[in-house]
Amino acid sequence: MKVLSSALRWLRHILSKVFLNSIPNNLYESMDDAISDWLDLYYDDPKWSKEVHGNTLNLPAAIASEFARLIMIEFDVKITGSKRADFLQKQFRRLSKKLRVNLEECCAIGGILFKPYVSRGKILTDCITQERFIPIQYSDDEITAVACLSKTVKGRYHYFRVEKQVYDDETHTHTVTSRYFVSTDPTTIGKEISPNDYPDKVVPDFVIRNVDRPLFAFFRIPLANKIDKESPLGVSVFASAIKKIRQADEQWDRYLWEFYGGTLAIDADERTIKRRESDDADGDRSARTRMPKAFDRLFRRLRVMSTSDKPFYEVFAPTLRDASYAAGLDRIIKLIEFDVGLAYGTISDPQNVDKTAEEVKFSKHRSFAVINNMQQDLQAALEDYIYAMDQYAGACNLSPTGQYEVQWNWGDGVLEDTERETQIRLQEVNSGLISKVDYLMYRYGYSEEQAREKVPKTSGFNDYFNGGGAG
Repeated sequence: MKVLSSALRWLRHILSKVFLNSIPNNLYESMDDAISDWLDLYYDDPKWSKEVHGNTLNLPAAIASEFARLIMIEFDVKITGSKRADFLQKQFRRLSKKLRVNLEECCAIGGILFKPYVSRGKILTDCITQERFIPIQYSDDEITAVACLSKTVKGRYHYFRVEKQVYDDETHTHTVTSRYFVSTDPTTIGKEISPNDYPDKVVPDFVIRNVDRPLFAFFRIPLANKIDKESPLGVSVFASAIKKIRQADEQWDRYLWEFYGGTLAIDADERTIKRRESDDADGDRSARTRMPKAFDRLFRRLRVMSTSDKPFYEVFAPTLRDASYAAGLDRIIKLIEFDVGLAYGTISDPQNVDKTAEEVKFSKHRSFAVINNMQQDLQAALEDYIYAMDQYAGACNLSPTGQYEVQWNWGDGVLEDTERETQIRLQEVNSGLISKVDYLMYRYGYSEEQAREKVPKTSGFNDYFNGGGAG
């Protein structure tokens, strides 16, 4: 991963070369370096890895994964209203299946581009994280033109599709321009080939008219870009906590060393260790100091000059300070959770937050606000993507025309405390505020008829169970 910065510059050089030097090489240099660092952290290869003897917690990957999980925890989308809507739903389902995985890397990198393309009558999706494309036209953080590089490998051949997509707000047109290359070396773009020789049969250059937005969608992590305020690109979810992530790795290294350095041992004069004879290479027998395998870990041989005739030995068994190191580590991780917007106990030890229930409640609401903001921005991006699919479907005659409606469900799993909610409902049942039918419908998702069948027909309570009384 250390070569990512040069890889990004190679990508920019290729795109600039193909599209007549329209992209300056140093346009996003500071963002390139930051993205390189974020990827190194995500793939557990931080700059300080040697300093902590390789003992890293890989917290960036855990943070990115947790954000992706919380964003998608109850995600559901339904596109309805016509045959066109049914077609779009089928195409969108392919993206939905891989959205969780792609979002994890997006959270680590800072942004992702959803770019539809048509192949063999289907609308497929390129999910391109922001280290693999270049914004070449934007305003008010809205990207209206991008250049990107796609790659397909067939045997020993590497096929490249260099593509530029431009939306013109004045003419309301979206133009796609592509060029194709093949090489046996993955680090060079090779020679240009015709679209027909490219293994993925994609629609060649085209223009789609009468559109009111770009036919791609960009989801940017909704955090302030403190690296390059002018850049339309996003920042990693853990960008604000990198210093503390390093401190956590350093503390983890100390914690492990406490066990290694405090391992029970016996420092002994080598005269105390049993000597046994063995054959050397020439067949001669000579006395040599040998340790049984189990003892080799326990005894540490020393050559000691003792003032008495008794051989020297001393047990090394220091009192471990692991609890103090663990508490310090947990405190650092809680600070990381606060910095990135996760609730206390998400990554840190949840048992250590029970005594401060109000603080936990506040952190959960804070985390909910962060996740909800991300969900809203992702929904806006996916609405743009569905719009793009609709335009592609019409331009390529993939389905009959028709209107569509999108129903979004994100849920509130970040904030929901199922156990506590269940206890509250049980109390409401016992106090007569709601019926047992209502409780079973909530608890198990039964229909009202199913819930009534499950309620025991106890004498004296039939009317109440069947809907009489409270609730």
